[in-house]
Amino acid sequence: MVAMGYKQYAIAGFSIQSLQKVFIFFLNFLKITILARLLKPTDFGLFSLVMIAIGLTESFTQTGINTTIVQSKKDINYFLDTAWVIAIIRGFLIGVIMLVLAFAMSNFYQEDLLFPLITVATLIPIIKGFINPAIAQWQKNFRFAKEGLYHAIHLTAEVLMQIVLALIWKSVWALLGGVILAAVVEVIVSFIMNPQRPKFHYRSDRARHIFSNSKPLMLASVLTYLNDNADDFLIGKMLDAHQLGIYHNSYSLSHKLNYELSKSAHHGLMPVFSNLHKEDEQPRLRRAFKSSIFSTFLLSLALSLPLIIWPSFFVNLILGDQWLEASQIIGILVLAGLVHSLTNIVYALQIAQKRYLPMNFHLLVSLLLMIAGIISLTPTYGLYGACLGILLARVISLPISLLSVKKN
Repeated sequence: MVAMGYKQYAIAGFSIQSLQKVFIFFLNFLKITILARLLKPTDFGLFSLVMIAIGLTESFTQTGINTTIVQSKKDINYFLDTAWVIAIIRGFLIGVIMLVLAFAMSNFYQEDLLFPLITVATLIPIIKGFINPAIAQWQKNFRFAKEGLYHAIHLTAEVLMQIVLALIWKSVWALLGGVILAAVVEVIVSFIMNPQRPKFHYRSDRARHIFSNSKPLMLASVLTYLNDNADDFLIGKMLDAHQLGIYHNSYSLSHKLNYELSKSAHHGLMPVFSNLHKEDEQPRLRRAFKSSIFSTFLLSLALSLPLIIWPSFFVNLILGDQWLEASQIIGILVLAGLVHSLTNIVYALQIAQKRYLPMNFHLLVSLLLMIAGIISLTPTYGLYGACLGILLARVISLPISLLSVKKN
């Protein structure tokens, strides 16, 4: 495959993934607009804490299956059966760990409802463990349209089910129930859209190949997860579920759009960067990276401006009157998302080059800066201070990640 081909794949991948993320954003826009009028901020706050439990256990049990499949020159069928067995076992393992977390988190946050919520949520990783691992070949083979359709179907199912359940069941259980039912849909669709059928057959040599990536990726996964969720963890503890709910929907409305678009760029660019790196096309790799950073910045800036200029208008339009206090933090979170979006492109390059050490170092520094910012500013300035601490951490850590690329 020639270099121009990689450029075309990068553009196609980013374009399709970006369209998918825009679709997801408007889908979430619809969801938030409806659910914010049916449920209370406390419901969203409790749901955020439940998702923390799921994400934490998932990050600590990262196996590197998808990354191994994408980076390996071997065919998907070489890994298929063993990858499926590992994923199923991992799903049950996560479920067991979550049962322990259910007790610990309900005591830590002094929220009695957390215990039954997290206990029921153990179904999510168990169900998702049965997803057909052949879906990883779409990214490997640059079939971004098919991959985008798969994710769009899953998320559409989740949104529709949450809305329907919220109309019937006006509580946090509607949010959780929608995610559980959507997980079932995701498993079914993963098999419908793939001709390969994994068997419950474990091969130790295949497993060793998969786990060879797991150690550095597990650390990166844990640090990435903590970077993405330490804010929820701290805000939920230092303030309350109501304030966490305000933050949750403010984040979804502002920071998340830029962040998700940068993740789509990361997803589309990582296999391109990986191929250029394997073929020792370093000049083209550097040009592709610089172009990706520049285009991501321009797109993120264009999407950010309306929310920065008219925060109260959008909060009232989308969330309703009971969420107006969110307008005080929307602008800060938009800027934090804009800065953070560029970091995801750096991570795509470092994963492609298998430079996990500088990536993990930056993740750790970024995490510590964010924790310090939230802890130091929240007691005095409340939720506004927490968001300001997040923005300062993003701004300070970005040059560090760019410097690591320059040194290479």
